[in-house]
Amino acid sequence: MNDADSSMDMTVLAAELRTKVFAEVPHEVALIVSSDTINKSYLSGYVSMAHDLAPTYRSAVLASRDEASLVASAADAGPALDVLGDAGLLYRYGVFHFVSAALGPADFGRPASVGFEEALAEALRALRPASGLIGVDRTNDDLVWTMCREIFGERSVIDVTLDIARARATKTAGELVRLRKAVRLIENGFRWVIENARAGMTEFDIAAGLTGNIVTGGGIPRFVSVTSGPRSALADAYPTWRVIAKGEMIRIDAGCTVDGYWSDIARTFVFGEPDARQRRIYQALRVGLDEELAAVRAGIAANELFGVAVKAVRTNGLPEYRRQHCGHGIGLRSYDSPLINPSDTTPLVEGMCLCLETPYYELGVDGMMVEDTVRVTATGHESLTTMPRELFVLP
Repeated sequence: MNDADSSMDMTVLAAELRTKVFAEVPHEVALIVSSDTINKSYLSGYVSMAHDLAPTYRSAVLASRDEASLVASAADAGPALDVLGDAGLLYRYGVFHFVSAALGPADFGRPASVGFEEALAEALRALRPASGLIGVDRTNDDLVWTMCREIFGERSVIDVTLDIARARATKTAGELVRLRKAVRLIENGFRWVIENARAGMTEFDIAAGLTGNIVTGGGIPRFVSVTSGPRSALADAYPTWRVIAKGEMIRIDAGCTVDGYWSDIARTFVFGEPDARQRRIYQALRVGLDEELAAVRAGIAANELFGVAVKAVRTNGLPEYRRQHCGHGIGLRSYDSPLINPSDTTPLVEGMCLCLETPYYELGVDGMMVEDTVRVTATGHESLTTMPRELFVLP
């Protein structure tokens, strides 16, 4: 990534993360198999566009302590090779014609397996360890679990789903580099809004400027929700050609990915001076997030943090405030564990990364929100977000 090359490349990062995972699983585990798209990226370093294009597309990773092999479609094998650098680590299935295949890897010139299950079976037999257990991730379904038990025997296969989840719960330095950059790209877009947005623009005009900053900075836009006036009360809505007038709120909730790592932050803007009602509501939301952030520390439960946020908003101007959650974990998923809600009792752990928020949606009137990203520390938090949490007044 282009950040003065200060971060490791994805395969090096994946090697570090595999070490982290293997430290969590029983020491007898010699091979980990997963068909979960996120855990595949985590263990191999390959983030596949194919999963965005076809959500039902199947792939798998087979990871030892030393390397990771992939089961991928014939089409996805090309981009995967570009990351892994070794065609011998790829087990292909299906049909895709690379015109220059004869000049490329010899393996790509041979027919691929017919389907995913055939390719996975080939990979499992080829990579079968001489000794030790097979750890299977059962995050999405039990196809891999069933096949491994059929091929290796029930006694040789164990469930490592929770072990992988524990490893992923906290972030390494290499992961933090990517999370910080993803946050910064959204903040650059927000700064563009502050400097360039004017009454009379459309929601699409503002979204275009914000998105351009993401792409030119090296990120992949994932969601850019620019809503204004009464539409600002619509959570997770796409922008429209609606022209924004003086006095109207603009609620922007946006996120992008950098090497698969997500950002998700929000700010509220208003064209012209806000009225007393707008100031009162936003102040309550701002205090709620301030107090939620002040309560973050290793050991506090997610639901306790939720209670802090809601209570602070209620006692500072919005006594009827209600929310289903006031934040969530973030990493290779936009919504990762834990969920900051009334029922999630997960204790925060040093190294977790969270998006914390206090949104407000009044249908037919307007909506406002403020959302930051932090890393949990032993005694508090480190902020990945750098922009002020004020209500931004635009000319």
